[in-house]
This record gives sequence, structure tokens and C-alpha cells, in this order.
Amino acid sequence: MYQIFHPLPKHIPYASYSRITKLNTVHQCDLIEISYDDVKLDLLDDSPIFYYVLLVIDCATRYKDFTFLTLKSSAEVAEAFKSIYDNSGKPLNWPWKLQCDKGTEFMGYVTLLMNKHGVKIWRIIACFRYISLAFVDHYAKIFEFKVFKNQYAVEFLLLTDERCRECEWFARKIVDNMNDSPTWLIRMSPNDVIKLDQIYFKPLVKYNCPIGINEPQLPKGTTVRFLLAKGKWENDPFERRRITNPIWSPSLHKIWRIVVGKNSLMPILYYLDESGPQRPFVREQLMHIKEEPMLPPRWVLGDNQMCIRRSL
Repeated sequence: MYQIFHPLPKHIPYASYSRITKLNTVHQCDLIEISYDDVKLDLLDDSPIFYYVLLVIDCATRYKDFTFLTLKSSAEVAEAFKSIYDNSGKPLNWPWKLQCDKGTEFMGYVTLLMNKHGVKIWRIIACFRYISLAFVDHYAKIFEFKVFKNQYAVEFLLLTDERCRECEWFARKIVDNMNDSPTWLIRMSPNDVIKLDQIYFKPLVKYNCPIGINEPQLPKGTTVRFLLAKGKWENDPFERRRITNPIWSPSLHKIWRIVVGKNSLMPILYYLDESGPQRPFVREQLMHIKEEPMLPPRWVLGDNQMCIRRSL
């Protein structure tokens, strides 16, 4: 009980994107919903109504692009990717790897399209998107805030039954402004960075402890407990979700594979055996179990039950 409810570590290093130094190497994408155009009030108006926006960001240059969709289907999303990547006037081209969530809109036609152009798709589990999809999530948050702010500012001046249909014009101006603004890590705007052959930027976090090759390494075959994802009890056959869920895994696992990156800013990644989750861990996310835990004998539990019954 002490082990599985041990407090979280204060500092956990994560994999860095500093190894990506070229344009169109890794892209992140997401689909957001435009909630204020879900009902067409004017039946005589034949203009298209936009429902969703496909957001795409390049992880090396932080260059951002978007396109509108009318339906949330894999066929529509595939056509949206074509409009972004097949446009000669835009710098984004078919990447080497595409990161997205496990939504059905990124399957089917999208998978066939990416396989046709040799693009590897990395689908992120929802509970880990705050780590692997941090770029596009931050981009989507700023995009929604600025678009809706301008949208509501115009609708305040209109009548009650009228809606503003200038979302595309607002969005294009906002994205162009974001691409012209310098980023904090690169110190250059994405429009200037895309002209470079290679991009170098400083890491987001400076660690005071050894990391990478210099950090202490757990040997292969070590017995460990892994840190559970936020709000989820992994490897639980009953799928229990309670407020009293443990912090560390109740089950014990062995380290099966160790990956040491060439980049000095990349922490050592550990993979567990087949019974554990198939995702990498860093050293701070593993609890080294030196001795096999021993449970108290059954007569102790029996005496406790007797005391509880007598007290009741």
C-alpha cells in the first residue's frame, strides 16, 4: 500500500522534439468543431456552412495551417489533407510522420491516403495527448479563443436571429498573424524559419540532474512498478475508475528493452514486458522494487475483522 500510493515525483523529463531539425518531418493534426454554425437559420441562403476545422502544425518550424470541412468523415478529412499538402503555394508538404489521435475521422480514407504517400501515422492514446500532441493542442486553444472572440464581437452588433458567417476570413488573418510572430524557443517567426535548411532551438526545460547518457540506468530485467496515467488505472481487467485509484501500478513488471538516444537531451526510455503497457517510460516513472513485497498473514486480517465487528 505504501508503494502504490507513493507521491508523484516532482520533476519528470519528457522526450524532446529538438532532434527534428527539418521542415515536413513530423506534423501534428487535430479536428476542432465550430459550434456556432451548427444550425442554418436562413433557408434561402445557399452559402456553405462550416462545421469543423482541420489544424496542422509542423513540429520543427511551428508553421501552422488549417482548412474547413463540412462533415466529420474520413473522406472529408482526406480531401482536407490534399488541399493543404498538394498546394504549391504553401510550404507544408507530405511529412515523414503524422501524429493524431485515435478518432475515426483519421482512419479509413486518411490511412489509405497516407500510405499512398509513404506517411507513417502515429496514433496517440487520449490520456497521453497532453505529452505527444502538446503543440497542436496549444495551437487549437489559441485558435479557438481568437476566432470566437472576433465572431462574438461581430454578433453583438447584429440582430438576435442573425449570425456572422465570416469565420474563414477571421481564421486566415489569425493564422497569418501567428505565423508572422516569433516563437519563444526559436526566436524567429515560422515564416522565416521555413526558409532555413536546418532548425536549431534551445530545449524548453533545463534539468539540474544528469539526463540521457549521463543519467543512472536501470539494468534490464529489473522489477519495477510504473506510474499510472492521470485518471486511469492501466492493465486493470475490471476497468475500475475511482477517486481512490492508486498512483503506481499494483502489479510488478520487468524491464524488457532499453533505448538510449544519441541526443544528450533525450532521456533513456524503458519498455516493460508483455504484461505491461506498450509505451515507453523514463526512469522517474518507474519505481525500483529491490525485494518482493510480502503481504501480512491472513490471521492479521481475521483479527482486524473481529475487532471491527466487536466495535460495531
